[in-house]
Amino acid sequence: MKQILALAILLAASSLYVRADISMPVRDSFYDKLGRGLADIALSPSEMLDSQYGMIDTEGNTVAFCKGFLVQGISRMVMDIGQGVFEVTTSPFPTQTFGSYRSQKLPPYDSMVVNAYPPSDLKNWY
Repeated sequence: MKQILALAILLAASSLYVRADISMPVRDSFYDKLGRGLADIALSPSEMLDSQYGMIDTEGNTVAFCKGFLVQGISRMVMDIGQGVFEVTTSPFPTQTFGSYRSQKLPPYDSMVVNAYPPSDLKNWY
């Protein structure tokens, strides 16, 4: 009987410990802003390859290199470095309204639509 009571108390105590407060969302802090800035600076060269890779299938190799790597990739890399330097230097201070440490960068546009391949209409797909 004592073992069952001890087990019940242990389970009740562990469930109270694990319970989370989900009424308020987690706010960004100084460390989040500093980490975002350092990640933007360190990973900015990957934008050159990512922009080129995204255009190879749709535009072709030559256009993907010229437009994706040289123009779009380098401009995105410079913007990410600038954003990273801004976030690292202003990380001790909240820059958004109401004292928030959120990022100034807008989220990327993604429609989350996955096109089926092959298309369902096989007669008129080409």
